[in-house]
Amino acid sequence: MNKNERLKGDLLVEFFSEEIPARMQVGSGDQLEDLFRKNLVSRDINFNSCKIYTGPRHLAIIIRDIDLIQKNQVIEKRGPRLGSDERAINGFLKANNISLSDTIIKNTNNGDFYFYSQNLIGANSAKILPDIINQIIRGFVWSKSQRWAYSDLKWARPLRNILILLNDELVEGKIKIGNNTYLEFTNYTFGHRHNEQKIIVKNINEYERLLNNHNVILDREIRKNNILNDIGLLLNKKHLQLKQDNSLLDEITGLVEFPNVMLGSIDNEFMSLPPEVLSTAMKVHQKYFSIIDNNNKLVPKFLFVSNALSEENRNISITEGNERVLRARLSDASFFWKVDTSNSLDHYNKKIEKILFYEGLGSIFDKTLRISKISNYFSTHFNEDASLAKEAALLSKVDLASEIVGEFPELQGIMGGYYSKINGSSNSVSIAISEHYKPKGFADDMPKTNLGAMLSMIDNIDTLTGFFGINKKPSGSKDPFALRRSGFSIVKIMIEFKLNFCISDLFTESLNTFNNSSEIIKTELQAFIVDKFSFILKKEGLRDDIIESIISLPDLYKIPFQVLCKRIKYINNMYKTEEFKFFLSNFKRLNNIIKANQLQENSKIKINKNLFQGSEEEGIFDVTNNLRLEIINNKDEVEKQENILKEIIKISDAIDVFFEKIIVNHEDDIIKNNRLMLLVNLRNIIIQYSKFSLLED
Repeated sequence: MNKNERLKGDLLVEFFSEEIPARMQVGSGDQLEDLFRKNLVSRDINFNSCKIYTGPRHLAIIIRDIDLIQKNQVIEKRGPRLGSDERAINGFLKANNISLSDTIIKNTNNGDFYFYSQNLIGANSAKILPDIINQIIRGFVWSKSQRWAYSDLKWARPLRNILILLNDELVEGKIKIGNNTYLEFTNYTFGHRHNEQKIIVKNINEYERLLNNHNVILDREIRKNNILNDIGLLLNKKHLQLKQDNSLLDEITGLVEFPNVMLGSIDNEFMSLPPEVLSTAMKVHQKYFSIIDNNNKLVPKFLFVSNALSEENRNISITEGNERVLRARLSDASFFWKVDTSNSLDHYNKKIEKILFYEGLGSIFDKTLRISKISNYFSTHFNEDASLAKEAALLSKVDLASEIVGEFPELQGIMGGYYSKINGSSNSVSIAISEHYKPKGFADDMPKTNLGAMLSMIDNIDTLTGFFGINKKPSGSKDPFALRRSGFSIVKIMIEFKLNFCISDLFTESLNTFNNSSEIIKTELQAFIVDKFSFILKKEGLRDDIIESIISLPDLYKIPFQVLCKRIKYINNMYKTEEFKFFLSNFKRLNNIIKANQLQENSKIKINKNLFQGSEEEGIFDVTNNLRLEIINNKDEVEKQENILKEIIKISDAIDVFFEKIIVNHEDDIIKNNRLMLLVNLRNIIIQYSKFSLLED
């Protein structure tokens, strides 16, 4: 049987280009798979699985068990409405080259229309693929792209070759990249940059092995594991360890096609530099790994990964070259360190008076004055000395005027910790300054100390208050001032350090430092924090409806933060129990009866016990009063939240008995309204804890 007569086959598509930046590679692979899936599904071409390969120059996908022939399709076209002008009907018939007898009349929500169904025989997938490839290339989105002078095509880096094999045979086609300039599809690719050898691919199953034989490891995870294995071989025999840095490892994995791990030496004169300076200088500019001993201390060695093929003399030359470059980098860092440590903190504070934080928000020094003012309020919540909190706030930004931070912005805060310590600050203040930019991201490390967490929090509170005040809020996907990150940091610290003030108190002090009394801005800030709180809880796997039942409370901003956390936690813990399900069912029944009778929330009706006709009404009346006392006395007590929820759940029995014995819709309106009001009072007490009606059954 001829290959093309099989119903299923495999597809290989490879885009070969100049080196794509490492940070773009994983996203480009995900995007390529997504675009292929959507394009194939939209054309009724089935397939089994996809595998993506990403590297500096090769972006490829292998799709297994793809249809070699597209499914037959039925395309239905809607024409004019029945009774339309004859010209409109004739125009529809002419456009589709049909007669009126070829149409049928169908009833739709908008009336009766003429419809025409066309049966299309499925085409060979090889004939459809060129159009798919063109759509994918034109629809690809890069964070940054380039094109060369004669081309209209934009790609991350100049696109040089497109390899396409379907069922091991070349797919004929091309893409237009400029005026009368095309890139023809091919059945070949290229090996390592060292020799740039052309590789003919005759069998898709041999594609990965062929490139490996030509010094290109296509699979990203294999490249990463090879780097780690080679690092282990180099270091284990020296009893040394790699200083873990996953972001650097990921970046290097995207920089090399055939990793060659080598070990270099650092001159001892540079080992007196702070370890963060050494590691950052090596990482940021040179992409070198730091090496530590068994005591977690840096040693005068570094690791680097070359893309050059391994050969003894070449390796020696490359290592010596990298050592020379690092020596120059560290000489600069050493000079900056000496200059910075020779200056006083007053010197830096005077310099940051002239550095603008943002137009309309004053200088960096103004920012430290603001956070020092609000530190007094927050220090009590963190159980910290107010004078130490103020000192840490005033010194928190001095390093922004230093030489080292100017060269390595990644070290801001860390260097401030060193400089404050050298100038006589206490250890707790220095540590707080070094920690106060944490967490830098959603999954970043948290500050370890209370003072560091407080400083981080008030710094972010000031940032949010300032930018919201000048109407620079995040919008859509745009967040140029990383305000969402500031919001996440605040919430994560509130959760981690078990802070228990109300969200309404979070921005009051900061708004005062800006002389901003706008209730609108305050409400926007509070809503922003609640949104981040909700996002974090969802990321932790908590149910959307449970979160919503708490954050929809009308007095949300005035409820202590840990109380909110505990309520969500306890509802989540009890949600699947039979007792809770029984309660929820009865509560919703109660709530639905109230809604069905449309009794006004602000009804002036007072409950008249003399109208009770059974002990069941008395029972509802009593449990309502008992629950009211329980909530009034304990609603703001963190440790009482579980007990309150249990008391609410217990009420289910009284509700169940009430509905079994009592008819709410009594023929006497006075008795009916008295019973409804009895239920309204109970419902209103229950929903002070949570909007249980939002929970799914």
